[in-house]
Amino acid sequence: MYKACSVIRTISVGGLLIVANVSFAHEFLRITDIRYWSAPDHTRIVVDGNQPITYKTMVLKDPHRIVVDIENATAAVNRDPREVGDSVIHRIRISQFNQKTVRLVIDLVKESQAHVFTLNKHLDKPYRLVIDLDRNDLVEKEKKERLNQRSKEKRIIVLDPGHGGEDVGAIGFRGTYEKTVVLALAKKVKEYIDQQKGYRAFLTREGDYFIPLRKRVEIAREYGADIFVSLHTDANFNKEIRGASVYCLSLKGSSDEAAKLLAERENASDLFGGVSYASNKDLNFILIDLVQTQTINDSLKFGGMVLNTLEGIQSVKFKQPKQAGFAVLRAPEIPSILIETGFITNPTDERLLSNESFQHTLARAIASVSCQYLDVLARRNGTTAQSTEMVPRGKGNVHLVKPHETLWQIARKYNTTVDELIELNNLARPDDIKTGRHLTLP
Repeated sequence: MYKACSVIRTISVGGLLIVANVSFAHEFLRITDIRYWSAPDHTRIVVDGNQPITYKTMVLKDPHRIVVDIENATAAVNRDPREVGDSVIHRIRISQFNQKTVRLVIDLVKESQAHVFTLNKHLDKPYRLVIDLDRNDLVEKEKKERLNQRSKEKRIIVLDPGHGGEDVGAIGFRGTYEKTVVLALAKKVKEYIDQQKGYRAFLTREGDYFIPLRKRVEIAREYGADIFVSLHTDANFNKEIRGASVYCLSLKGSSDEAAKLLAERENASDLFGGVSYASNKDLNFILIDLVQTQTINDSLKFGGMVLNTLEGIQSVKFKQPKQAGFAVLRAPEIPSILIETGFITNPTDERLLSNESFQHTLARAIASVSCQYLDVLARRNGTTAQSTEMVPRGKGNVHLVKPHETLWQIARKYNTTVDELIELNNLARPDDIKTGRHLTLP
């Protein structure tokens, strides 16, 4: 694992010139590639170089554009404009501004917030300059649309295709990218779930772009997810190893060394994207809103059902779910599992996972067992898929806590938040509710 360069700047408006970091190189830097990825609310540009990158930035208006001057550099790339044409960027213009400076001019659709930072060389990745451009209006629009889905009369399953964008994940011997396989699989799982009455599925990402692990958790919460399924492919230097496996969150350490190493590799997705890794201290903060024991036990039951189902269609590496500190499984009060659908580094698994017919078979199985598990939860909690419609809030209403009911479920039912219920009822923690207790509603 590695750390991003410590010097990171957020550009302010007004045309202020910002010196980003100090030059480390004495000879000219060669810019070898410029790439971009478009998301619904942001666009990421990545510039590759053969040595550490130093730069300056400017924000200009009328029209809105951002200028990035890369210092002591030559452009060893095609200088034709990159026509982006997404919701954030019109185009990227590249020029050798002077003998020592490569200039990028990013023509914006509307005023955007820029976050610019550098990443060090790591494994097969060169030195990189990353330019993240966000439109606040689109960020809020996407969030509002997710929140609106909470009012649907259906159980919600959030599917999380791992990796994306600059972070390709594991790579098969035939060059198959994990990020591509799991996105295709997630879309098929969604199709099968949406065909079931009373159920609806959503994806954390619907295209090839990077989303930080914590943001994936936020997306699940905003959708009001009943369960969360993160899809991945495994990897190993030994190409003979194959098979699917299922992982759940652990708060007390990993179930074995293999699970620990896998969690570290999956958590490193944020490092590839330039996001600080969440430490155990961060985990304790996140778990303030987590009904710990019940949620993890529910996840283990769900994971066991998934493994039993997968055994009929794919080789299974472990008979029981393993546990480790996966950052993407820390969704409060949402049973969450991570499925490693097979080893993309194994020729047989790589061929299967890339096969359209097998993807459909796998997707149908994951969709079916996910809905079955939600039926189990519904029977245990005394609810049905059709009874999940939110109840309008009325001032002074009271809710009687049912057996096994969680604060997250109650908050969702009455279109409120866990924090509101905690504050209004003077609860010491989110799991401080007992069957038969009367909760005052906002």
